[in-house]
Amino acid sequence: MKLSISIHSAITTLKKNRTRSTLTSIGIVIGVASVIMMVGFGYSAKIVVRQKVFSFGENAVVVQGSPKEFITAKDSKYLRDNFYEIKYASLNTTEKNIRISKGSKVASTLLNAVENDFFQIQGWKLKYGSYFSREQMDNLENVVIVGDTIRKNFIGFTDPVGQEIIIDGKPFRIIGSLEPRGLTFTQTDFDDFVAMPYMTFHSRIKNEKIRTELFVGAVDEQSLGKAINILKSYFRQKYNQTADEKDDFVILTNDENLEIAEYISLTLSSLLIGIASISLIVGGIGIMNIMLVSVSERTREIGIRMAIGARNRDILMQFIIESVTLCVLGGITGILLGYLIYFIIILMLGWQFYFSLLSIIISFSFACFVGIFFGYYPAKKAAKLNPIDALRYE
Repeated sequence: MKLSISIHSAITTLKKNRTRSTLTSIGIVIGVASVIMMVGFGYSAKIVVRQKVFSFGENAVVVQGSPKEFITAKDSKYLRDNFYEIKYASLNTTEKNIRISKGSKVASTLLNAVENDFFQIQGWKLKYGSYFSREQMDNLENVVIVGDTIRKNFIGFTDPVGQEIIIDGKPFRIIGSLEPRGLTFTQTDFDDFVAMPYMTFHSRIKNEKIRTELFVGAVDEQSLGKAINILKSYFRQKYNQTADEKDDFVILTNDENLEIAEYISLTLSSLLIGIASISLIVGGIGIMNIMLVSVSERTREIGIRMAIGARNRDILMQFIIESVTLCVLGGITGILLGYLIYFIIILMLGWQFYFSLLSIIISFSFACFVGIFFGYYPAKKAAKLNPIDALRYE
């Protein structure tokens, strides 16, 4: 029997029992949809996790200079201007528990004294206003950019640009407010901080020398390793270190946090996909049961087919194709349903959508495998029927 005839016959048979066919394929639909959703959620969650663990920003490192000689604005400018691999460089002095007030509202917050590249390295986006202008930085103006928590607590749910707040007893004008980023895994508020120009801080707040960090952002992930080597070479030369001397500076990366996050993400994704795959197996068992019932119901039909020349392999192929067709239709429906539910949920969460062709191929292939595996026994049972006994079956 030709394959096309077998497929047409299988589809015709399934159409005659639409309700039963639909109910039978539900297990496959749920299984495939679950796998699609879990792969999507796993990738989207991975992006969120990476954003949370990138303490210094994506593709970024932090250099803590020698206590003997501080890192300066000349260093950041030189590195940024002379090396292609280094896209951003910003000095950063962190002051914890700085006093901030406006009217009767008083609080302690984190202050970052930075250059404009700091916001690009950290991935901060403006909600209101602008970054520091060259004129504001050169003239040591009392201006700040605030995190979203500071904006809400001291200004309210409005545009804060132009408002004045008191920092360490001195008035500062807000020129910008950043988009919210939420909490870290340790429940530290990303948005509870203020940022001011680096030189303004060191002339208005603390004019003594304070050990400064240098935030460096590479062009891309592939260039990060080269950027680190450039930094090592540059600062060893800056501090006049010989080949046998230990580095008099520290370069901090996100590697350790990222490895932990990747491990957690991979473990959870594998667990969720494994659980979702159980639905496919349950669906396959359901298909096998229904196909066995179908063989019993169609025993006389099988006898007639054999009597007019159908071979054992034709009967075998007929029932396997019916089983596979059920799984294929269930797989297609599951893929569409899975992506629909996944899209709706991540839209509500504000996560990034991820389309995986590989997960579609694997889910679809597994659905076909389930159809063949669980359909083979009923098909084999049908093919082994004795034609005479099948014709006598009532």
